[in-house]
Amino acid sequence: MRRPPVVRRVGAEGEGIGFAGESAYDRDWRGVLWTRQILARGKGRPQYHTVHTLRQRRAMRHMLCQVCGGPTPEDGPRLFVLRDVGRPVEEGERTTAPPVCVPCARISVRECPRLREGHVAALVDRPYAWGVAGIVHHPITLEPIGTALQEVSYEGFAVRWTLAHRLVVTLHDCTPVDLDALDA
Repeated sequence: MRRPPVVRRVGAEGEGIGFAGESAYDRDWRGVLWTRQILARGKGRPQYHTVHTLRQRRAMRHMLCQVCGGPTPEDGPRLFVLRDVGRPVEEGERTTAPPVCVPCARISVRECPRLREGHVAALVDRPYAWGVAGIVHHPITLEPIGTALQEVSYEGFAVRWTLAHRLVVTLHDCTPVDLDALDA
């Protein structure tokens, strides 16, 4: 699917980027523009090097397991498994990785190449939507500023000029855990 070009748009938040002929699915609840991606449920194989934009956004927004799509505990901490960067999950850490249920956590560290290299896990009481990771566009030329995804806060000016690819949350009240010690 070829992505539509971005256009200048004036909305309630001020000027920013948009698509000509936007649909209701093109923006999130905060008014941020999201990249379009084809839906083909049940087709294909997992592509661990990339994440399906709508699936990631839905899992983060509703705190669903990123592997099976099922709910994670509503009345307790949620399990997050992140790539190991040499330290435990820290208070306020930002991530684009949705939570997982315990059985799927074990599957993810076995199947995902990045997590197989090393992972850390934490039970998180309070994950908060912080912003997005996406391609920021220049406010005058509308050209992308780089090709790498940049994390942009919902509170920042650049969010209006960002084509979002991932929802970013901050993790609060984190308790590091060993996956092998968790009961299914």
